[in-house]
Amino acid sequence: MRRQHDLRDPLHALARRRRGGRHDPAGARLEEVTVLGAGTVITCASGESVTIERAFTPGGQGCAYAVRRSRTGAPAVLKLFHDRFDRVETQRRLEYLIAQRLGKVCPVLVGPRDLVVSPAGVGYVADLFPGEPLEEVLARPGLTIFHTLTLAVALAHAVDSLHSRGVSHGDLHGSNVLVAVTGDTLQPGIIDFDNFAASGVPAPPMVGQILYIAPELRAALRDGRPAIPDLRSDRFAFGVLMHEVVLLLHPAGGADATPEMFEQAMMNGWVHDPARAGRPKSAGGVPREAINADLQRLFRLSLSPNPDERPSVGTWKVALLAALKTVHLCDSCSMPFLVDPSKTACPACGIGFPDWLLRLRDGRAIPIRQAAVHVGRALLGGSPKVSSSHAVFRKIGPDLLVESFGRNGTWRMNGHGWVRLPDRSPIVLAEGDQLRLGDVAVSVVSG
Repeated sequence: MRRQHDLRDPLHALARRRRGGRHDPAGARLEEVTVLGAGTVITCASGESVTIERAFTPGGQGCAYAVRRSRTGAPAVLKLFHDRFDRVETQRRLEYLIAQRLGKVCPVLVGPRDLVVSPAGVGYVADLFPGEPLEEVLARPGLTIFHTLTLAVALAHAVDSLHSRGVSHGDLHGSNVLVAVTGDTLQPGIIDFDNFAASGVPAPPMVGQILYIAPELRAALRDGRPAIPDLRSDRFAFGVLMHEVVLLLHPAGGADATPEMFEQAMMNGWVHDPARAGRPKSAGGVPREAINADLQRLFRLSLSPNPDERPSVGTWKVALLAALKTVHLCDSCSMPFLVDPSKTACPACGIGFPDWLLRLRDGRAIPIRQAAVHVGRALLGGSPKVSSSHAVFRKIGPDLLVESFGRNGTWRMNGHGWVRLPDRSPIVLAEGDQLRLGDVAVSVVSG
C-alpha cells in the first residue's frame, strides 16, 4: 500500500504562503501578548487550580500552556484567549461547550472540561491527549488499509456524535486530530473546539483552516460576508479529512501548483473522481479506483459545492464499517482494495478477475459472468425439488457469493456431509465447492 501523504509539500507550502492556520475575517494582526511564566497558578471555575509548566507558541486566538491539575496531578492544557476577543461572548461560548460534556458523549472528543475567568484572560482547561499528529501516523511504514479504515470509522463515530447534538466543530483538519498508537491499535482524539458553532451561542470569531474550509465559506471570505461554519460546512471538512485518511492525499493534491489552482480545486467538487475527465493522473496516494462505489459516491457528495448535497457523517460511518468487510488483497500484486460489483480487474495491476461456472453432473455449465445470476428450476433441469428462483449467485470483484431462497435450501459439502446454508444470507464460495440446490448437485469452478 502506498503511503504518500502528498498534502505535506505542495499544500503546506501554500498554507505557509497564506499565513497558515485559521482565517480572521477582521484581518486583525496579532497584538502583543503577555505569556505567563512557569509556576503561575490559575484557578478554574470549579475551584480546582492548575499550575503552568510551559507555554506553547501563541496562536491566532490565544495562548496555550501545558499545565498540571492540582487535584489529580494529571497533565492538561490551558488555553487563554487574546483580549481582542469579546470576553463575555467567549465566556458564553465556553460555558455552553463545557456543559456538553463532550468526553462523555464520545471519548474521541477531547473538549474543554473547566472554565477559566481570570485577570490573565478567559479560557478553559482540557485534558492532554497523548497522541501524535495524524499526518505523522499516516506516513508510518506498515500502515494498512485496515488501520486507515478503522481510524476513519472512529473519527466518523465521534463527529457524528458531535453533530447529533447540533454542534459543528468548525475547524476539522489534520492538525486537530491526534492519534495514540499502541501496538497495532490507533486511538484518535479530536481537539481544539475553539471555532465551534451551535444554535443560541455567539458565532465563532474566526474561520477554520484554509486547506479544509467549504466553498461557501471561501466565497463569503472573498466577498467580505460573514463566514460562519455549520453542520454542512463541517461535512465538507470531514470529507477532506477522510480523503487524507482513506486515500492518503488531500483532495486538491496534484491540482495545487498555484494558489489559484488550489482555490479552483476546492470550489468545484471532487477533482479526483474516477468518472471525471481531466482529473490529476500522478497525484499519488491510494488509487481512487481501489475504494468501493459507496465511498466514491460519498467523496463525490461530501466535496460538492452544493451544501445540501453533502451526506451526514453518520452515513460515512455506515459505509466505512461496511467497507472494512470487503478488503481484498490482489493475488497477483498484493495491492489491497475494496471489492464491489463495479470492479472487473485489480485497480493496481489490471489483471482481470476470474469468471465462474456452475458445473452440473451431466457436463452442462451455467456461466456466472454478470453481477447477479438467478438460478432456479429452469436452468437446473426442471426438478420439482428446486424452486423457480432458488438462489442468486453474485460476482463481486474476484469473489463469488451465493444467497439461497429456495424452499428446499442450498447445501454445501463440508467433508463430513451436506450442510444447509442460511437462507437470505450471502455466503462466499471457493473454487471446487460442491453445492446442492434442492436435489441438484453442482460444482463451483473458475472459467
